[in-house]
Amino acid sequence: MSSTDIIALANTISAERNAAVIVYSGRIDTEGFGKLLEALQISEAQPQRENVLLILTTNGGLANAAYQIARLLQQSFTKFEVFVPSYCKSAGTLITLGAHSLIMEVIAELGPLDVQLFQKDEIGQRRSGLILRNAFDGLSQETMQTFEKIMLGIKIASVGTVSFETASRIAAAIASQVMAPVYAQISPEALGNDLRDLNVATQYGQRLVADGKNAKPGAVEALVHSYPAHDFIIDGEEAKLLFESVESPDVNLSKLMQSLGSLVYSVQNPQLVIRLDREKGENTDESKVTEEDEKSLSIKAEPAENSDLVVGREGERQCDPTRGSSSESRIGELSKGGNAEA
Repeated sequence: MSSTDIIALANTISAERNAAVIVYSGRIDTEGFGKLLEALQISEAQPQRENVLLILTTNGGLANAAYQIARLLQQSFTKFEVFVPSYCKSAGTLITLGAHSLIMEVIAELGPLDVQLFQKDEIGQRRSGLILRNAFDGLSQETMQTFEKIMLGIKIASVGTVSFETASRIAAAIASQVMAPVYAQISPEALGNDLRDLNVATQYGQRLVADGKNAKPGAVEALVHSYPAHDFIIDGEEAKLLFESVESPDVNLSKLMQSLGSLVYSVQNPQLVIRLDREKGENTDESKVTEEDEKSLSIKAEPAENSDLVVGREGERQCDPTRGSSSESRIGELSKGGNAEA
């Protein structure tokens, strides 16, 4: 399908929803936020719409940028919809918390908001912000089990000659001596820093949900704390447990995704951020606009590096150190998109 056909299809979707149709494929960061601001600039060919449909494909990125993007779309439009055709991980999931409704394809997946932290003395290595907390919780359970086992062992072995109080005191002393060296390996400062960083995602999520009103009670806390791995797949059925409204794409949206191909089914590097809908006016010619778009079809579909929701040790919300280029927003290879495999 040519870029002219793609724009025509986007115009149909725009008219149906009275919405600006925007594609964001790539890392969530300040550069992407700037490209989104550029894409939202009002012109005769792209006038203000009441609503917005954000087609989002991302592996994640900066918590701050994700919050800015969601807030911008909440405040600029009456209804803010997110359509996830494939991947929408970490910081991308944070954006979905701000949407008034969520649309997901069958193969689409969200991800937990488990903050990724840079490891000390390890170049480019990250770890989950939940590791220390989970370790502490696990040690607490192990300590209690050790105490119970020793205490019950004393009671049984003494055939009742040792009182419960004495057995408990002996068991507590032994358990503390056994577990103390293990607890000594946990830094209170590191644990406090990790909990602080995890709280960033929680606080941003709660603020976005207050406006979007599509996430169910407890959804933010579940996304931050309840999933066992950062790359855990949250599919459409799982998403329905977290969000009030999770819809399937209609025929026109499905056709548009097939036409865009790898631009929305693969994460782009650098980011692709573009508004697709156009409007013919007295001083604009639709065919001319399309010709200009054709000239900008130069972005290659290169796979993006993984870019999780990362928080730096100094408190700066950071992404994967690999940076994209500062090229302007453009459609990319729209006329070739339909040939790519999903």
